[in-house]
Amino acid sequence: MKTLSQDALIVASRQELIDTITTQQTQIEQQESRIQEIEFQLEWFKRQVFGSKSEKFVPDDDMQTMLALGITKPAPAIKTETVSYTRQKNTINEKKQGHGRGVMPTHLPFVDQVIEPQEVTDGMVRIGEEVSWHYQMKPGLLFIKRIIRPKYALPQGDGVVIGELPALPIDKGNAGPGLMTQVVIDKYVYHLPLDRQRKKYKNEYNVDFPESTLCDIVKQTGFWIKPVCCAYVEKIITSSYLQADETPIPVLVKDKRGKTHRGYFWVYYDPLNKIVIFDYRESRSATGPAEFLKDFKGTLQVDGYEGYNDIIKSQSLRRAACMDHVRRRFEKALEYDKERASYALELMKEWYKVEREAREQSLTLEQRFAIRKEKTVPSMREFKNWLTKTLSEVLPKSPIGIAVAYALNQWPYFEPFMTDQRIEISNILIENAIRPVAIGRKNYLFNGSHDAARRAAMIYSLVYIAKLHDTDPFIYLNDLLTKLPASKTSDIKNFLMPGWKTLQEDKKLAG
Repeated sequence: MKTLSQDALIVASRQELIDTITTQQTQIEQQESRIQEIEFQLEWFKRQVFGSKSEKFVPDDDMQTMLALGITKPAPAIKTETVSYTRQKNTINEKKQGHGRGVMPTHLPFVDQVIEPQEVTDGMVRIGEEVSWHYQMKPGLLFIKRIIRPKYALPQGDGVVIGELPALPIDKGNAGPGLMTQVVIDKYVYHLPLDRQRKKYKNEYNVDFPESTLCDIVKQTGFWIKPVCCAYVEKIITSSYLQADETPIPVLVKDKRGKTHRGYFWVYYDPLNKIVIFDYRESRSATGPAEFLKDFKGTLQVDGYEGYNDIIKSQSLRRAACMDHVRRRFEKALEYDKERASYALELMKEWYKVEREAREQSLTLEQRFAIRKEKTVPSMREFKNWLTKTLSEVLPKSPIGIAVAYALNQWPYFEPFMTDQRIEISNILIENAIRPVAIGRKNYLFNGSHDAARRAAMIYSLVYIAKLHDTDPFIYLNDLLTKLPASKTSDIKNFLMPGWKTLQEDKKLAG
């Protein structure tokens, strides 16, 4: 655990102190959690060995275990008896049962897929079939997909041939990629907690999914999409311009009964390549973004949070500011000083109008920048002079004084916007990506663990990337979950935007 001497505490920067305290607190929480887990295991162990008969379990058929526990009681003789009974054979839907867990429902629609062996079966005798099934989903319809694989006997009794079972995201499970996609879409796009989804499937389809099954679906989805998310991270880091912001997310942890841990989604957006990455971290410490951005070089557009200062300085990044955060402070000052605040807001309104019209007209970066230099940059230069003059005329602690001081403090970081055609006027696009998280918090309340929060971050990333590329998130995720189980590592690049979308469009044109 990192510690600082008394002398080091005196000379340490404020951010170093924050990072040290945060790191130590995280380590303490992890250690306390581990101690609690060990204590729980110890108590369980004691009950098994020394508890009452109803609590104790010592496997009598394993002498090594008994010796390890210090138990010398000899194993009792095993009494046996022969039991016979008759059972009525259930012939109803006998062929429909197939493989899989549980009993296949018969009230849902069926879609059959027959898979013949790759071998030429001419002259072979069909001796039966293997039937597997799983739940499949497309928007508004839950159905059963049966995979039927005929079996053929080779001549002269040399064996049997059968088609190969397709790879599924949950091996030997009953959840197909369509159902898995719908569950995560309902939770992270439409903010339906898993318990509500369970009730919905029961009411609408008369299928009673255990909540544990739905939890496992989300877990397995995270497993399969992780390589794709990692590939997006590698891609976004090579960009020369990123926006960054963060938002809290409550997380349930074992050592805080009745309370939740305050974790954070750090969100990074590449406006040029339309990539958004949600990166979950257990705190708001600068350690998270420092690790994520360690290989990034270029311009980083952020708000005034001090946590970015050391990162930008140590990596020689160019900092760009967000006009939204300036505008909001003048909005708060309207009631206190309507004249000055209104003047500032009217100017900003014109700057935003230029950017909005350029976006609506689908102008190139060069065309947008030409209009920006003509209409926006001169106005921003004059506004900076007005800020300097106004600062001496207002009370420092008043709302208008705070707004003016913040704007002046951030103003050097608006230089990239005025000189670089790529830079946006604000982080509004990344805030749009964060907004669904805030809505989700009000519905599912918290993530069940740190691992669950990491899975949520990956799903949020892919969902918003799909939206940025004008693609239905269901179609994108369903394709990933369908194809990834049978794919190689070298195939991952084919699942990244915009290449994935182009490939789908080419397939449509080919018919």
